[in-house]
Amino acid sequence: MSKEGKGKIMVQEEDLNNLREEAKKVQALENKLKEIEEEMLLLKDKYLRTLADFDNYKKRADKEKQEIFKFGTENLILQLLPFEDVFEGVLKQMNNTISYDVIHKGVEMLKQEFTKFLESVGVRRIDVRGVCFDPGCHEAVETIEKNDCKEGEIIEEIRSGYSFHNRIIRPALVKVAKKPDCKIPSENDESSFSGED
Repeated sequence: MSKEGKGKIMVQEEDLNNLREEAKKVQALENKLKEIEEEMLLLKDKYLRTLADFDNYKKRADKEKQEIFKFGTENLILQLLPFEDVFEGVLKQMNNTISYDVIHKGVEMLKQEFTKFLESVGVRRIDVRGVCFDPGCHEAVETIEKNDCKEGEIIEEIRSGYSFHNRIIRPALVKVAKKPDCKIPSENDESSFSGED
């Protein structure tokens, strides 16, 4: 070998083409990586903005909830004010004349106003007149034997029941009729006829 051949590296054209192809692939991968990094930065920015928006929404919702809780009963208070008016009227009447009629009339007015108020907010009294016992809206506290009533008929209301928007919130306490049991006299029964003198 000559001295000139020792220091030179021979590169074949095929190797050079392969090297160019690999350089293009590396460049394409670097471009793709740059695109992904930019997209990642955009997504991170979007995420942080969304997180901040959600945090602001939560604060706003909490504030609105507190406002609703604080002032949501305002309508209820306005509906209760007529009771105050009735109380004041009854007390003025009682100051002028102490009469059971005035007291009775005042209590009746209060009851009427209160019933109207309950109905305005969706509370209804459960009707028990002439109906049969229904365990869904009545609670039996006693059964009483009666010949002149149907089996299961409500004969007395002990405490009123109420529904709120058609949902039972307190069942009516009632007494329910049942037919008397027919007893057949037995030998040991004192009231039975023994046939002995």
